[in-house]
Amino acid sequence: MNVDFKRRAETDDTIAAVSTPFGEGGIGIVRLSGPEAIRIADSVFRAASGISLPAADSHTLHYGVIRDGDADVDEVLVSIMRAPRTYTRDDVVEINGHGGMAATRRILELILERGARLAERGEFTQRAFQNGRITLDQAKSVADVIHARTRLGLEVAVSQLQGRFSDEVDEIRGRIQAALAALEVGIDYPEIDLESDPYARESESLLENVHSRLVDLRNQADHGRVLWEGFVVALIGRPNVGKSTLFNALLAENRAIVTPVPGTTRDTIEAEITLSGIPVTLIDTAGLRSTDDVVETEGVQRTELAVRRSDLVLLLVDGASELTNEDRALLERSWERPVVHVLTKSDLPARTTTEDHARLRDALRLAPEKRQGLDLVRDLLEEKLVRSGVPQRQSSLYLDVWEVDRLQRMQHAVGRALESLRIGRTPDMIIEDLRSSLRIAAELQGIDVGEETLAEIFGRFCVGK
Repeated sequence: MNVDFKRRAETDDTIAAVSTPFGEGGIGIVRLSGPEAIRIADSVFRAASGISLPAADSHTLHYGVIRDGDADVDEVLVSIMRAPRTYTRDDVVEINGHGGMAATRRILELILERGARLAERGEFTQRAFQNGRITLDQAKSVADVIHARTRLGLEVAVSQLQGRFSDEVDEIRGRIQAALAALEVGIDYPEIDLESDPYARESESLLENVHSRLVDLRNQADHGRVLWEGFVVALIGRPNVGKSTLFNALLAENRAIVTPVPGTTRDTIEAEITLSGIPVTLIDTAGLRSTDDVVETEGVQRTELAVRRSDLVLLLVDGASELTNEDRALLERSWERPVVHVLTKSDLPARTTTEDHARLRDALRLAPEKRQGLDLVRDLLEEKLVRSGVPQRQSSLYLDVWEVDRLQRMQHAVGRALESLRIGRTPDMIIEDLRSSLRIAAELQGIDVGEETLAEIFGRFCVGK
């Protein structure tokens, strides 16, 4: 796709930044991009082979040292990549040092002293976008790849980096343009009846396909949100039924304080586990009961907020104690989301009545302090959340709020045009909606997109990317 991208900043200067995290590590990379990148790197580099970097072939690696006057700063490997076959489509140089903080920082300082400018957040990727190497969606997907927390989330981000969403939008835009071209015949020949006009029928067929595909893309965005953000599970119950014990056992670490004293947990505690590649946030909550304690009351209120956030509730009951009125109230409550009953302390003699036993017939029986039954919980969470609620990677897209909003607006505009076409409105009214949808599609492709939007997207990146 050939697109004339609007440049947001001057790109005839040379930028540089450290592209690896600051701190001690196995390697430290200083990246340069721009017309003077190779010359500037050559001014501080002495190759062991004696070669001058401006004379080096593209995509070659050179061993030597970075020099600060007469002193050696670091032993390095320098990568030379000449435009246009680079990440930014400008000349790119990467200086690979040993990774120490002082050495990497000094290399960057030398590069800046020789005429490069310190890059802003995401500026290398922004230049790739501005130079037409990647679309706006692909540029955003670079950040998604970096921030992916799970294998499935990474797969979705990589598929978008390869242009899956961009290609969809480009094809949809082409179909809208075709429908628009057919309808414009009605402007040139107003005597044609839309009901019998073959061009109008062709437009209707095209728009039906476009509308269906837009609905599908929004569904894929909902699926992608699940893959990216995962699920939330709240551990609920009266005080001292074993919520924190189960929380710690599922995490295999002691995150929550566990004591025999009821009401130890006064606030919600969150941690994440991964099930079948999907992040699941567990929330350990304060015990739900009536109390006059101000702090405990606040904890109960936060528990209620956790319930509203959750996709599933694990309702815990102490299996070694008789059910209390608080237990029964929680068991009878309508949670408005899936609930799984968990009977804790199952290694101790049961003290539930026959009536209570019937009520908890399908409950999971656990002794988390002895790590008994944890696999049952994990299997159940996978069954109720992951296996039933997660789509395949191929039917998922991770889109941000801005992209979803544009898709929705585009869907509404196409829907209005389709309805107008079906009831025989004049072509000029239909055409206006189609032109509006084309403008939105162009925004999604990065054509004439606003400055604030670009700043927000590239501001998500680290300096050096």
